[in-house]
Amino acid sequence: MTHKRFWLIAAIAIPLALLAAFLFVPQTALAQSGGGSGTLSASGDGLAGIRGSGTVTISGNGILWIKDHAGDASIHVSGNGVRRDLSNGWIRYTGFQGQAQVSGSMISVALSGYDIHLQASGTGHYVLRGHGTYSVENDGLVILQGAWTEEIQVHSLP
Repeated sequence: MTHKRFWLIAAIAIPLALLAAFLFVPQTALAQSGGGSGTLSASGDGLAGIRGSGTVTISGNGILWIKDHAGDASIHVSGNGVRRDLSNGWIRYTGFQGQAQVSGSMISVALSGYDIHLQASGTGHYVLRGHGTYSVENDGLVILQGAWTEEIQVHSLP
C-alpha cells in the first residue's frame, strides 16, 4: 500500500511543481522574453496554463489556479470545487469541475487535470503539458498547431 501511496503523491506533486515553475516566474522575466498576441485553443489532459493580458475561458476537472496580478481582473467561476484564497493572491479550486472565465491586464490561469478545454485571446505565454492538441491563430489564420508534450515548455503567443 505504501508503494501505491508514493505514486499517487508523485502523480500530484510533479504537475504541481511544474505548474509552480511556470506560474511563479517573476513578471519581469516573462516581460523580457517577448510574449506575443493571438488566440490559443487547446484540449487535453495534463496541465494547461496561461499568463498575460486578455480573456481566458477554461473548463475541465482537477485543480484550478487563478491570479490577478494587476488587480483589475474580472473572474467568473461556475461548477464544483472547494475555493481557497491564498495569502499570496492566488485563488485555488480543488476538486474543480466546471468552467472559469477570466479577463484582465495581467492574469494567470491554469488547470491541472483532465478533460481540459482552454480558449485564450490576448498577449502572453502559455504552457501545455500532457496529452492533447492545440492551435494558435493570429488575425484569423492558424499559424501553429500541434500536440501537447510530456516536457514542460513555455511558449509565447505569436
